[in-house]
Amino acid sequence: MMILGFIFLLLSVWYWIRNRDRKGGKISALLLAVVGLTIIGFTHADNVDKQRAAESSSIASSKKAKSESISESKSESRDQAMDDATYTALAKNLTSQMASDSTLNGFKIAYKGSQFYVTVPNSVAAMTDNEQKEVYGSVISLLESHHANAPVSFYDQNGNPVARMTLSGGVKLYK
Repeated sequence: MMILGFIFLLLSVWYWIRNRDRKGGKISALLLAVVGLTIIGFTHADNVDKQRAAESSSIASSKKAKSESISESKSESRDQAMDDATYTALAKNLTSQMASDSTLNGFKIAYKGSQFYVTVPNSVAAMTDNEQKEVYGSVISLLESHHANAPVSFYDQNGNPVARMTLSGGVKLYK
C-alpha cells in the first residue's frame, strides 16, 4: 500500500513539471500529492499499530512465562519439601527396623540436606574392605528399593567419614 502512495507522489511531481504553466494542472498535481501522502500516512500508522500490538503481546507473553516459571519453582520447592519429609520418615522407619534385626543392629540412618547419613557400628568399620563395600552396598540397595534417590554417606560411631555412595551407585571407601 505504501508503494501506491509513492507512485501517487511521483505522478504528482511529474504532473507538476509537465503542467507548470496551467493553473488546473498545478491543482491536479497538488491533489495527487495529498492522496499519495494520505495513503503513505495511513499505511505507516497501520504498521506502527501492528508493531505496538506485537510488542505488547510479546511483553504479555514474557510476563506470563515469568509468572509460570515462578509458580513452577514454588511447585518444585513444595515437592522438595515433601520429598524431605518422606525421606526423613523413611530414614527413621529403616533405623527402627534395623534395630530389631540382630545382624543390622547398630546402623542409624538420618536424612538431612538432601542426603542420607548412615552411622555404622564399630564391628562393620573393623571388617575388610570388600566386606565393608558389600555391607554398604546392601544399605544403598535397601534405600533404593524404597525409591530413595539421594546421595548416601557412611560415618563411624565417632562421626568420621568411612565411605560414600559413588555416582554409579557403587561404594568408595575412605582410608
